[in-house]
Amino acid sequence: MVRTPDFEGFHPDALRFFRELRENNERSFWLANKARYDEHVKAPMVALGAALEGAFGEPHLFRPYRDVRFSKDKRPYKLQVSMVFGGNGPMTVGSRYVQFDGGGLYAGGGAYMLAPEALARFRVAVAEGRSGTELAESLTELEQAGYAIEGETLQRPPRGFEADHPRIRLLKHKGIYVGRSFEPAAWLYGPEALDRVARVFGDVEPLVAWLRRHAG
Repeated sequence: MVRTPDFEGFHPDALRFFRELRENNERSFWLANKARYDEHVKAPMVALGAALEGAFGEPHLFRPYRDVRFSKDKRPYKLQVSMVFGGNGPMTVGSRYVQFDGGGLYAGGGAYMLAPEALARFRVAVAEGRSGTELAESLTELEQAGYAIEGETLQRPPRGFEADHPRIRLLKHKGIYVGRSFEPAAWLYGPEALDRVARVFGDVEPLVAWLRRHAG
């Protein structure tokens, strides 16, 4: 069994790598810097996942290649390295997510996008008095703690719900997640980065657990 190195922080070169990749998003740059990506970008993220796995579930590291088949943007490489815990894609209900890119670090949890069946269950639970109030109160506490409620929303109330529903803001969501962004700072390059991600993951547990119970 190959042992994953302990997480010691992100590598300072990861910021430079993504900033350079933004300006040179092409195969020649990637091939010339692949070893740099593996050592300075991917390896620290894998180590972070291993450190958090016991508390938050199996991590899934996303591939660095963009799916350009149906996109006008044909740049082949992602400008971030990212990982999800508790699932393997954007439609996972109740997962945690961490991302590192040229702008710093992001960590959060929830559901980036709800599949139609999960979205229907989500709206029924939001509309119901007890479960809906529980979610609204949890999100209010997270907002007061400095978290932003994010996720794609409808312009108008979804079919079957009135505009004056007390939780209409939540009912309009097609995906819902909360998180926190951290700008580049010295602590990113040491063990404190692990503590900060773990703290965010713990803070978002009420939303993650609610989604798993009611929309999963």
